[in-house]
Amino acid sequence: MRDKAYQATPLGVEVRRYCRWKKNEWGATESTMLDYELIFAKLAVDYADLELPDFAPPMGTERLREFIDERWGGRTPRTRAKVISVLRDFFAWAVREQGLPGNPAVPIFRPRRREVARGTFTEKDMAKMLAAQARQRDRVALLLLFRLGLRKGELTRVQFKHYDGRNLTVFGKGGKVRYLPIVDTELRLQLERHILDRGPSPDEFLLYPEKLGPEFYKGPVGVIWEDRHKRLSSTAMHRWWGKCVDRAGIAHRPMHEARHTAITDFLRHTGNLKLAQMLAGHADIGTTANIYAHLDTTDLETALRALNEVPR
Repeated sequence: MRDKAYQATPLGVEVRRYCRWKKNEWGATESTMLDYELIFAKLAVDYADLELPDFAPPMGTERLREFIDERWGGRTPRTRAKVISVLRDFFAWAVREQGLPGNPAVPIFRPRRREVARGTFTEKDMAKMLAAQARQRDRVALLLLFRLGLRKGELTRVQFKHYDGRNLTVFGKGGKVRYLPIVDTELRLQLERHILDRGPSPDEFLLYPEKLGPEFYKGPVGVIWEDRHKRLSSTAMHRWWGKCVDRAGIAHRPMHEARHTAITDFLRHTGNLKLAQMLAGHADIGTTANIYAHLDTTDLETALRALNEVPR
């Protein structure tokens, strides 16, 4: 963030030390540090007259509860849970590195998240979306979502240097890296055709910011500005997805359901939960099994029929 004025406060000084450790030793990404710093800036400004020892529990716990309620009381359970996790990490560092006698954020419970019903795309709707995209880069991006289950943030980070002709290097949450073989025929053909047609430099992003408009007065609409070396923001990604859906003429669906679709299809065709976890990049296999596997009684019947055909 640009405004570093919060670092002039006593707590801001400690935050600066924590951020240096988190980035250089723990290995946090720039986007992660930006999210963290936005929270810490508010904390340092709201308690500009306090020092780190003033947050020792139990008084520090009450101060954090007031802070969370004041700043994020009306936000979603997911957002509040993230704030609590960030504060826990900071104060755990303060206990370990600065001798704070206890972590004031530990007694604060994360709110239960509301269950969000996720579905999957039908083959028909996926085909509609792919057929509706005139630009090859959009078709490639959609295939990465529907076939490999990339997260939104992972898709924004895809650069051409990450594809070596066989595998795609994917940079996930918390700086985690996984290597996904590009063996899907349609995805490989679309990607390699796009590379041949576009002739990109290795550092160019697959999706990048651009501005469309008439090249001259009342002229045809075209690209009048672009930055191929800059990735799309989260907001721009949602706009990109919305336009892809609108072109297909189907009901709006969240982008994350494309990821659910990819993982469910993989499980449906392979039955291998461990490999599905590797594809998704989940730390906990339970997340893959209980949240992303949208299997039904038809899948159960198919499995039972296959078992019935096994000679005994």
